[in-house]
Amino acid sequence: MINWKRIVIIALFLAFVTASLMIGALSEVTLKALLNGDVTAWKVVWHSRVPRTAAIILSAAGLSVAGLIMQAISRNKFMSPSTSGTTDAAAFGILLAFIFLNEQSGFIQTLFAFIFAFLSTVLFTSVINRLKLREVAYVPLIGMMYGGLISALTTAVAYKFDVMEMMSAIGLGSFARIGDFSTIYIVIPPLIMAVLYSTKFSIIGMGEDFSKNLGLNYNRVVFLGLVIIALISASSFVAVGPLPFIGLIIPNMATTFYGDNLKKSIVDLMLFGSVFVLFCDIASRLVIYPYEISVSLTISVVGGVIFMIYLIRGLRRA
Repeated sequence: MINWKRIVIIALFLAFVTASLMIGALSEVTLKALLNGDVTAWKVVWHSRVPRTAAIILSAAGLSVAGLIMQAISRNKFMSPSTSGTTDAAAFGILLAFIFLNEQSGFIQTLFAFIFAFLSTVLFTSVINRLKLREVAYVPLIGMMYGGLISALTTAVAYKFDVMEMMSAIGLGSFARIGDFSTIYIVIPPLIMAVLYSTKFSIIGMGEDFSKNLGLNYNRVVFLGLVIIALISASSFVAVGPLPFIGLIIPNMATTFYGDNLKKSIVDLMLFGSVFVLFCDIASRLVIYPYEISVSLTISVVGGVIFMIYLIRGLRRA
């Protein structure tokens, strides 16, 4: 049987990738110039637009998977790295690396961001698991307050050491602010692990008792899930900055179209997230062409509306 939903998402993915490679400030880079073998046009595409497009795909796919794993662990459809303090903790780790090591290396920043994101996520999930009140809308609200506390601490420390300019620079997600996207490739190993363990992540979403009855080592799978979430969040934040709502709305939208079977839908989930961010990035480049706005602003506008729709639907069902 032909899977038309997958065919459609693949077609959209290829169309947006092509558009992303062709759209830019240099009008000399055209399809005709590329077909004619123009050296300058090919250099621009290969050294600038291909890495940018790869960063979009990897960050979108990674954050989508991280959001889905977090929702499985917490058994809450409104959980994501951005609503649990994980992203804020990653920013705090980057700040400390800059202050105490004066380190601007992407890999060192990613290491610090990963450590703090992981510890923060472990702490938050431990607290949530001990709460008796676990209504669908309350847990992410608690997570946002928790993230707000970390963000306030980050701002206070940045003011103390006079590095607010650096924090402002990384505070908006953009695929144009830097030329080196090498740290985003750290996302690839955890993505592979997520695919390999997709069935187990689906099972833990059914609860601890159910997982143990099936012979699954619940704590080990949860630990692996938290490592994947923290590593993806850290490397993505260092490379392109915060991308709000991706880990929140994409898993919900993807499961609406493709179902809850993570093993069968994880590739569709990654494609869905990539298409969404590619669309937002292209829109960000075209709004004030030949300039561009921060992609996080575009994602916030589109994602915010979608999040409110899902939140209202969730409250009505609850």
